[in-house]
Amino acid sequence: MGRKRGELENWLRRIVFGGFKNNYVIYIRYRVESGEILKPVPGELIIDLRAGYIYTYDEIIPLHRIEEIRDKNNRVLYKRGKYEG
Repeated sequence: MGRKRGELENWLRRIVFGGFKNNYVIYIRYRVESGEILKPVPGELIIDLRAGYIYTYDEIIPLHRIEEIRDKNNRVLYKRGKYEG
């Protein structure tokens, strides 16, 4: 029996398989020496979405690191909790 997909998974499926990758930017928590920052990942860099991970050309990003999804007009479409950074 499968599990119910959440709002995040539905947005990512729409981005990856919808054909309009260049209209979205995904912001992930990224660790640097001074703490964590929000790193933008353009939608056109995403190759695949599978098993709780986003695959890009040079890295594999776990879904729990995603903080925001924005469209090309910088409108927030998805936001996970309050980011303290």
